[in-house]
Amino acid sequence: MNLFKKKQPKSAAQDDLGSMSIRRRQEAEEAAARKKKGRLYLVIGIVVAVLVAALLIWDSGMFQRYAPAYTVGSESFSVTDIDYYFYNEYSSIYTYASYYGLDTDTGLKDQEVSDGMTWYDYILSDVEATLDEVGVLLADAKANNYTISDEAQENIDAVLDDIKTSAAEYGVDQGTYLTYCYGKYMTVSTFKRAVTEYYTAYDYASYLQESYEVTEDDMDEYYQENAASFDDFEYEGYYISLGLTTEYDDDGNALDFDADELAAAQETLEANADALVEALESGDEETIAALVEELGASDVSGLSSTTLSYYAFGTWVTDEERTEGEVGKVEVTSTDSNDEEYLSGYYVVRFDSRTLDEYYAPSFYNMLIQADTVESDDEDDDSSSTTEYDYDTALAEAQALVDEWQENGGSAEDFLTMAEENTDGSTTEYTDVNKGDQNDEVDAWLFDSEHEVGDYDIVQDTTLHGYRVVYFTGYSDLYSWQLDADSAIRSTRYSTWIDESIEAAASSASSFIDDVATALA
Repeated sequence: MNLFKKKQPKSAAQDDLGSMSIRRRQEAEEAAARKKKGRLYLVIGIVVAVLVAALLIWDSGMFQRYAPAYTVGSESFSVTDIDYYFYNEYSSIYTYASYYGLDTDTGLKDQEVSDGMTWYDYILSDVEATLDEVGVLLADAKANNYTISDEAQENIDAVLDDIKTSAAEYGVDQGTYLTYCYGKYMTVSTFKRAVTEYYTAYDYASYLQESYEVTEDDMDEYYQENAASFDDFEYEGYYISLGLTTEYDDDGNALDFDADELAAAQETLEANADALVEALESGDEETIAALVEELGASDVSGLSSTTLSYYAFGTWVTDEERTEGEVGKVEVTSTDSNDEEYLSGYYVVRFDSRTLDEYYAPSFYNMLIQADTVESDDEDDDSSSTTEYDYDTALAEAQALVDEWQENGGSAEDFLTMAEENTDGSTTEYTDVNKGDQNDEVDAWLFDSEHEVGDYDIVQDTTLHGYRVVYFTGYSDLYSWQLDADSAIRSTRYSTWIDESIEAAASSASSFIDDVATALA
């Protein structure tokens, strides 16, 4: 209410009313009251009609489908949009529910991921982070009149086709199928828009990263700052544990070791570690092997540079001050019930060398012909876990396809077509492959000798249980490590840009965002 509104003068009607006789005034007042009451009924009727209409609209899902529930800068998302991302996120977790400890028969709001955070809150927080990024990307894409790539459009069309196919398989229309998958408010048009927005944002993010200019000087600088993650390390290392068995109380809590027992075990541990240090320094492999076996030490040799960072001795190995033949003893500590640290093990490591492997990354087409399983011919083999494969038939099938391809001219295009039509659940195109990315047999074919475009071979794959026909398509223009540095630089620049853009674009949720995914909550 505006307390400073000016007082209005009386109207002529009000003056006349004041000069009437008491009876006439009463009659006039009653007539005015009836007239006012009629207007009141009319107003109430209008309000009720509006409320009924609003309720019907709410039940129909129109508010949820179109009213903004989450806003990022100039982009808004409805509850239905949030449902789309929520159910997609849930689906990705559902596949590994038992691994994550998620009970799919219990509501998400009734289960905690960690203290104080339910699965519902956890998924919704991920959705909000995704919407922040999608919103910023969509706004920037629109501002720059960005047109999505053909590949992105193909992805959109593929998703929509999958929905159409799945709905037909279940014998329902697409709208009904979508409500099963994404909640009661989802429609075909809303789903199509949500899919289009997501793939547009994803495509624009890729475009941005590709648009950055990265020079070889940038790559060199990045390497110097992150050499430990690029270099290869040759070393020999072992882990020796304390050797004490942890006991637990009736509630499953670990009990602390007896102080004297712990001290004695640590003294023995120290002596064993020193003995292994001496053996590694001597370089006597027989003595090393015997001591490792005697101590029950675990071999931790040959880990990749990226894996090393997860181990206590990783920093020691990757230190630029390491010299050939140097041996180190790295402590491992644990914590007791009073949060006091104690010595619980040692890594004993000998550093041998550190190199940067400079090679051009190969690319190739791939066709996998998997072998069928066969019954074991070994009558004495009662193991139910033993599986044998008909590799001979798989090889014959692969060879027949290669022969047919060669007879038809043996072109790269025809090979890729053949691979796409015949490969068993495997990628058909590999680009800029690093050493160790493939299984041992294919890795050896790619890197043990140089290839020319058009080289092909049939290589056994004991990991995927079959044969892979591989067709070499070329080498990268840059060294493999340069490609990795280039990718890391682009990713870092993008992360900086998106974080700053999200911070600059205020994001907020409406009061009815909690309507999202009600069936799961």
